Amino acid sequence: MYKNFTKPLCRLLGYKEKSLRMLTLVNLQDVKRPRKGLNLILAMKLIAVLLLTGMVHVSAATLAQKITINRKHVRIENVLEEIGKQSGYNFFLDVKALKNTKPISINVNNVSIEEVLNQILKGQPLAFTIEDKIVVIKEKEVSFLDRLVSHFNDIDVRGTIQDQNGKALRGATVTIKGTKRYISTDEEGKFSLTGVDEKAILVISFVGYKTKEIPASSVKGQLTISLELTTSNLKEVEVTTAYGIVRSKKELGYSVAKVTGEEINKANSGNILNGLVGKVSGLNIMTQSSEMSPKMRVLLRGIRSFGQSSNNQPLFVFNGAPLSFGSDGESAERAIEFINNLNPADIEDVTVLKGANGTAMYGPEGVNGVILITTKKIKQGELAVNARVNSSYTRMDFRQRTDQRTFGVGDDVSFFGGKSAESWGPAYDGRIISIGYPDKNGEFQKVPYKDLDDRYNFFNVARSTRTNVSLAQGDATSSFYLGLGHVDQTGLLPGDKQNQTTVLFNSTKKLGKNADFQVNINYSKMASDRGGDVTNKVLNTPSFIPLLSYKDYKNSYWGGLDNYWSGTNPYASLDLSRQKTTDNTFTGSFIANVKVLPWLSVKDQVSLNYWGRNQKKNAAPVVFSDFARVDPFKAHDAEPKTEDYLGTTLGFNNDLLLTAIHKTGDFLIRANLGNTIRDNFEKQLKTNATLVIPVYNNIFSRSDFGIGSDEVTRQTRSISLLGNVSLGYKDKIFLELTGRNEWDSKRAKIARGKDFYFGANTSLVLKEIVPLLKEQAWLSNFRLRLSATHTANMNIEPNQSERILNLTFPYPFTNPSTGKSLLGYGILTNPNPNIKPEKVFSQEYGLEMGFLENRIRFDGAYYNQVNNGVIMQVGVPSWSGYPDLDNAGRFRNTGWEFDLGLNPLVEFGEDINISLSGRFSINKNKVLEVSDIYNGTFIARDPSGNAFYARVGHSAFEFPVTDFKRDPEGRVIVDKSTGMPTVDYQNPKIMGKTLPVYQGGVTLNFTYKRFSLSTQADYSAGNDHGFGSSTIIQGTSALTLLNNREVFVFPNSVIEDSPGHFVKNTNVAVSNAGKELFSKFADATVHSISSANYWKIREIALQYEMPIKSKLVKRMAGSIYARDLFSFYPHSNIYGDPVSSNGPGLKTNQNQAIGQRQPSQSNNVSGSAADTNVTPGTIIYGFTFGLSF
Repeated sequence: MYKNFTKPLCRLLGYKEKSLRMLTLVNLQDVKRPRKGLNLILAMKLIAVLLLTGMVHVSAATLAQKITINRKHVRIENVLEEIGKQSGYNFFLDVKALKNTKPISINVNNVSIEEVLNQILKGQPLAFTIEDKIVVIKEKEVSFLDRLVSHFNDIDVRGTIQDQNGKALRGATVTIKGTKRYISTDEEGKFSLTGVDEKAILVISFVGYKTKEIPASSVKGQLTISLELTTSNLKEVEVTTAYGIVRSKKELGYSVAKVTGEEINKANSGNILNGLVGKVSGLNIMTQSSEMSPKMRVLLRGIRSFGQSSNNQPLFVFNGAPLSFGSDGESAERAIEFINNLNPADIEDVTVLKGANGTAMYGPEGVNGVILITTKKIKQGELAVNARVNSSYTRMDFRQRTDQRTFGVGDDVSFFGGKSAESWGPAYDGRIISIGYPDKNGEFQKVPYKDLDDRYNFFNVARSTRTNVSLAQGDATSSFYLGLGHVDQTGLLPGDKQNQTTVLFNSTKKLGKNADFQVNINYSKMASDRGGDVTNKVLNTPSFIPLLSYKDYKNSYWGGLDNYWSGTNPYASLDLSRQKTTDNTFTGSFIANVKVLPWLSVKDQVSLNYWGRNQKKNAAPVVFSDFARVDPFKAHDAEPKTEDYLGTTLGFNNDLLLTAIHKTGDFLIRANLGNTIRDNFEKQLKTNATLVIPVYNNIFSRSDFGIGSDEVTRQTRSISLLGNVSLGYKDKIFLELTGRNEWDSKRAKIARGKDFYFGANTSLVLKEIVPLLKEQAWLSNFRLRLSATHTANMNIEPNQSERILNLTFPYPFTNPSTGKSLLGYGILTNPNPNIKPEKVFSQEYGLEMGFLENRIRFDGAYYNQVNNGVIMQVGVPSWSGYPDLDNAGRFRNTGWEFDLGLNPLVEFGEDINISLSGRFSINKNKVLEVSDIYNGTFIARDPSGNAFYARVGHSAFEFPVTDFKRDPEGRVIVDKSTGMPTVDYQNPKIMGKTLPVYQGGVTLNFTYKRFSLSTQADYSAGNDHGFGSSTIIQGTSALTLLNNREVFVFPNSVIEDSPGHFVKNTNVAVSNAGKELFSKFADATVHSISSANYWKIREIALQYEMPIKSKLVKRMAGSIYARDLFSFYPHSNIYGDPVSSNGPGLKTNQNQAIGQRQPSQSNNVSGSAADTNVTPGTIIYGFTFGLSF
């Protein structure tokens, strides 16, 4: 009705027409004010408008109108608009006053306008007046008496606003509810308000965080208030990137994964790496064995190199200090040992920067990805004390093991072969038989011939008790965190034990507003006492042997050295040969961060990493009685021996970083310029001796054997200049450029300083760029990532680029007086001063999406990495003088990664919440080129000597195997007389893959009130596992049960009746279905390769947080958990757990040249293949109890 009234009204008031609200509500606050000189004219015009308004509406209604309205939980202006329509009244109000109102519900029928207004404005900070059908709504005035009373109730409030991680939130708003009064927090997240009504409510808000309301009375003193991220703004989470640079996740043009310390410790993994298994897409972690502190292999997005000295392990960074001990395999092993010595209870979070694209600033150090480990952060407040005790129990899981338990001892020549430990005897029938050797009286040990579980029960249930105590406190200028931990554990093998003590100290200090200092110190001491590994021997023992009866071998007649039934009692082996090791690890860092100018800051971090090992191996003398020495196959006396090892690795690092930030218009520019120094020193000393008497010191060595000694000393150093520039446009489009130049001592002098690496990445927040996407309420996030990096893998070992001499013996000359040969020097290798780091070009493309306020989150990535300079031997004769190493190989590594999160998947109020997350990755590689001397096939070997092939056009690595001779149709060729197959040694086959192609994981979290249940399953497929053939040779493999060891016609076999002509074998049975036949199966190594696919229920943890009313105890919680509770393997896997693998460290032969090693292949390259000493998987279960004060 006011449509035609608008223009004259605006002309009278001197306002723009678009500034006037065209409902029944007229807002005089939002329009543009005229100049001060027009106030009198404005007043006159306003009077005219009101008179005109009254005249216009005098005909609209001559009687008071009745109102009928029914609305629920609506805005107050919507109700006022409806009243205006029904009554014809015109409303004037300050729209800004509506911001402090609450939604209303009203249901009235045929009432006056005054009654309606009184009802809807009840409890609102508004009042109204009515003059001739004009309603004026304004803020309610406070009376003098109310003001006087409130003055005596006023209080001063102050506090600090921070996020969930204790980081101050600058710019957070603190508003007194129902008023216009508010204040913003300063750089330290602090605020202060004076004269606040004690009954007032403070409304605390910050962009991307949930708004919180608290009573002002609770903030009388200094209060720290934490805000939680809203579901729809999880994308704004900040992550730590290279060199500790903190950035918003949406700025990054590469993949980043973050795992909290709580997630790592839910099922008490025992170490950090075990806690990461299955939680990050593309991260492959495998353990070597079931030892108390096993070596581990860590790969991120597969491998990028396959040469003799390749190292594919990611860089670990601890509290900003890189654990960079070098680039070779032994240095990789050192880093793993360092990580396993850290206390997982002290971990705040682990950030994984995947691939070279996210780690370009690290150059060659980060080409395999970077894993950033951050310890607990200090929050402001009173002293916080936490105590936690965890007890766990580990046992071997024999549920999947398929050993044959039907036949007993024998060597296939004489049944009940008492002198044989093989299982080629007759089937068990319960009779009493004699085993072993006769004692001094000519008597034999007699035992029932029946299946037992003794070889499985030989292994202990390992126990581990971990106690952790932490103290933390912080204020506005300083803080500290002290974490103490102790672990006491026993091993699966009898007599094995280990203990560890850890100390973590972090402290921060702020001087003024522009200087921050931080000190991080971590120390760990681990001491272990263990025997040799008898696992293989025990598991291959015939199942009827009563192993447990031999435990007390010193007092057991038949368990003693002289009378044990075969060889040496495994209990005696463990007791007589012991290895005691003490590892000390230390890392310390000092960080200074100074803001020099408002736009410029300088950060310097100095860190020191130390690893030291003191190891002593002792072998006690073994002396047999005369009667036991009669049979040379039974036992031999052994003299006492000792071996000492001292190893020290010391790494010094300095990282200097200048950071400049400048905002101009819609652009935000950040620039970093830095310098790094890495200095690594390593010394190893090993001595061994055969002793005259069992006093385990080299001084008592036998003169005819002498003392064996070995010493290695080496030092490397690298210096780098680095920089990056990041550009952000309207917080929607981001671009980052990086560059780094390297001077590395491992390079020849003529080549140093010529290694420049660079990269670029961009992030496009399409949700905020594309208008169509911005309008979609169901779409919370839509972001594209792109990156490209040119970096390298520094697979050059120390002294590999320079000519060095080694000590040779005998030298061609002799001493004239003695006639003995002289020691001399010889040329070890022909170095290549022009050899380059392996240049790797990496590309990554990513997509990130969120739906329904990010309750559904998806992240996908594709990467492509090409190594154009794999370092390989080129096979040139040493006398030629030409280099024997060169960049002679090319390699491609590609893959996909997918992450999906549903949080919440199901939610019922505040009591029940179910969330689900899943991860899946695909990784493939291909050898593009190798040196000509390999004829298209490069052969690598792991520490156990197993061979693996890398063929041009195929993946690295594959298994070389032998098989039975077959005809062109693939049928087995057997002898026409004996029916036995023949192993084809001349034509080995290549099959399988050592690295998994597919990996995935699923995590389900269920919360009900104070209960929380977490489960995790992970999956691996697409590769194979080599298990060795020892169980086949010993007759304990399930494969040897074929046809119950009765003669049979070999399946799918043929007989060659004439050269090149084969006929089907239908009646010629094998002449022997025992050891003779299955020895051929063992020689045909194709039978030792099995699918490595698996599903594992990796973690199950149930926690209950107990209600606390005590003022002393703030939190009390307990949990029970299990790890690897269920494992599922393919039916073809009859051997064991395919997760078992050798560790990443090189096992090399040292020569006499200082710092030089003979190359040997480590399993951080060769994949998951294990040696013959395969152990079953394990099950871990336990409980945890924690208190917070």
